[in-house]
Amino acid sequence: MNISLCSKHENLEHALSLAEEAVSKEAELLVFPEVFSTGFCYDHIEEVAETASGPTIEALCNFSREYGCILAGSMIEKREQKERGTISSEKSVPSQYNLGFCIESGKLVGIHRKAQLYGLEKKYFAPGDSIAPIKLQKHGLSMGLIVCNELRYPEVSRKLALEGADFLVSAAYMPDFYIYPWRIMSISRAIENQLPHIACTRVGKDKYSNYPGGSFIVDGWGRVLAEAGTEECVLLGEIDLEEAKEIRQTGSILEDRRPELY
Repeated sequence: MNISLCSKHENLEHALSLAEEAVSKEAELLVFPEVFSTGFCYDHIEEVAETASGPTIEALCNFSREYGCILAGSMIEKREQKERGTISSEKSVPSQYNLGFCIESGKLVGIHRKAQLYGLEKKYFAPGDSIAPIKLQKHGLSMGLIVCNELRYPEVSRKLALEGADFLVSAAYMPDFYIYPWRIMSISRAIENQLPHIACTRVGKDKYSNYPGGSFIVDGWGRVLAEAGTEECVLLGEIDLEEAKEIRQTGSILEDRRPELY
């Protein structure tokens, strides 16, 4: 989707209209780009930031409840006061997180605060301090949720795989100058962990960059199952869960690791 910088209500309404189109075509899991509701609204970040119990997550929960679907993506989260007090006062820590979220059956079932920040993010966001799969009721699956720059760190997806993720989802905001490496890394994370990967990024432009899109879905062999172009669209693809399991059972990549050498 295209994202209008700092226009939270407009972006949320637009995202939900695209989501309606997706569920009308029988989509079960819907993924939005990174900070889909605001973009990187640094100039007004404290104004657009919300807690995980705020109106954006509430609207997504209502949609998920109505349509029985799973929603994932990221948004700008306001750090609650009690959390701020747990961090050392020796240095100034930003008042926001880049919050990865997963909603199922009308409930927020898991979060992942972006741990590997990039560039200006380090000035405006506090880093997350945990990486773990999110358990879903549907099909008994676990999601490995990754936020944009974390794809550059193979350790993130590997930890998710070792802890039981059945598939990877990444929400990105990828500018034109980095789109080629992003594609290679997204496919590589799937292959090296033998997991399907739903890689979602934005299209359009803002004052920072142009965003050429190219969201796609790959299986554990790195085969592209569905791919978007440079225009906004609802991208649909189907992951065969039985085949995904068979791919994971081919070879013994995770079992043959020798971490004592790395």
